This record gives sequence, structure tokens and C-alpha cells, in this order.
Amino acid sequence: MNEARMTHEEALELAPLYVLDALDPDEEAAVRDHLASCSLSHADFEELGSVVPALIDAELDGLQMVEPPASLGDRIMAAAAADLAANPRGAAAQRSAATPAAPGPSPSPIPFPSVAERTARAERRRTGAVDWALRIAAVIAIVASGAFALNVQGQLDSSRAFDQAVAAVVQAGSEPNAKTVVLATQKDQQGAGIGAVRADGSVVLALRDLTATSGQQSYTAWVIVGKAPPVNVGDFPVDASGVRSFTTKPADTPEGAIIAVTLEANAGNAAPAGPMVVAGQAAAPPPANG
Repeated sequence: MNEARMTHEEALELAPLYVLDALDPDEEAAVRDHLASCSLSHADFEELGSVVPALIDAELDGLQMVEPPASLGDRIMAAAAADLAANPRGAAAQRSAATPAAPGPSPSPIPFPSVAERTARAERRRTGAVDWALRIAAVIAIVASGAFALNVQGQLDSSRAFDQAVAAVVQAGSEPNAKTVVLATQKDQQGAGIGAVRADGSVVLALRDLTATSGQQSYTAWVIVGKAPPVNVGDFPVDASGVRSFTTKPADTPEGAIIAVTLEANAGNAAPAGPMVVAGQAAAPPPANG
């Protein structure tokens, strides 16, 4: 019987999950088999694979390493145990994978799951491996940037909304000619985040720990280029979670531009009037090694 093999389009569709190690074992094997045998371009894999290192390298200079507390291991193991208890099917699958299989010939080529099989796995993958992969990406970006205090329990309990916001930044940061920005907390304020500047100058933001807006209050994103006046690129509210994903309007946002967010008494201001909450400088990611 002829087994279906992965097409080029299917491989590109799975590229984001592949670089985050979030695929099922047979899907990962099928992707590897495709990459080894397909002569078409797979630039998406290289571009997505370089995003997280770019975010890390952009802010590692001068970063002070912190010795983890002695209780860190116990807290991580407790969190893992709670997750396994809530997801016994995943635990059973891991035990099954750890059990040595009877020796036998390796199939060649590696079959790619059928449409029906992939459809059945989609929901589980979104709520399982992808969820944890996005959390890992968020933790890497946050710790590397130095924008947040080290709080392991807080990271483990971070909301799914922030995970999705970081995923949007990672995706935008993988686009051609993208730039990255770390939004640091300003004096006497709270909140922080990361962002990616697209080729059209719009900025995809992932923000957390912001004070909730009330009444007519609004957060406003600004682009500041050199000594030119700040340009309002979008207003947005923030709810009690303190988390916000936001994409600004396109603007002239070259490398070195300052991206800032202020808290205003009302939306639509032509110039900043409220306090600057977070700010950072747009920087091109470093070139990939090799």
C-alpha cells in the first residue's frame, strides 16, 4: 500500500511548530524526511528558527546572571506533576514512548499522517504541546530581555493571553526586514513587554503587568524618530489582567526609533500628555551564525 508523504506546503505549514519542538514524534520525523528529500526552498524554517536567538542576543550585553533559588527545582517539578495529573493521556503517551519497542525494520519513507489523523490531533496539539511551547518562548524572551523580575511561579502561571501575544510578536519578528524592541519599565511605573517592527513600520506589541484603564483613560503607543515630534500610532485600553496584545498603525519606524507607551487621560492625543509607562529602541536582529 502506498503511504502518503508530506507535501512541501504541509511542511511549511508546520514550520513554526517544528522550530519550537512542538510536533508529535511521527510528524517531526515526517518533516525531517521531507527536508532531507525536497529540493525546494525551506527558508521559513531558518527564519523562524532565528527569531528566539535574535530576541536573546539583542539584550544579552550587560545582562547580570542570577543564581536560581534552591527551591526552583521543587517548584518546577510540582508544577509538572500538577500538569501531568490534569492531563493523564499525555502522561500515558510519554510512558508508552519510553517503553522499548520490539526490534523491526524501519519504514522508508516515513509516512505522513492522513488528513483525518491530523484533524483529530489538531485540538490536542493546540491545547497541549503548542501551549507549552509558547510558554517556553515567552519565558525565554522575558528572562533574556531583563524586562521583568525573575519570578518563576509567576511565569508558570502567566496567562494564555500573554502567551498568544508573545507568539504574535515572534511571528512578526520572523518576517523579512523586521526589527525587535524590548519595552522596559519607566521610572515610577509598572509594566513591560516586547515587540516586533514589521516592514511597513507597524509594531506588534506584547505587554503585561500594566495598570488597568478606567473611565476615558487609554494607553497610547508612540514612535519617536530622532528629534522629530512623537507620532501617535494607536490607542488601546487594558483590562484587569494587565495583559495586552496590540498592533499599531504603520509608520516611519527605522532602526533606532524609540517605541513608547504612555497612559493618557483620553484617547486621540496628538502629543503625549500622560506618563511614559514603557519604552524601548527598535533594533535589527543580529545576523544568523554561519
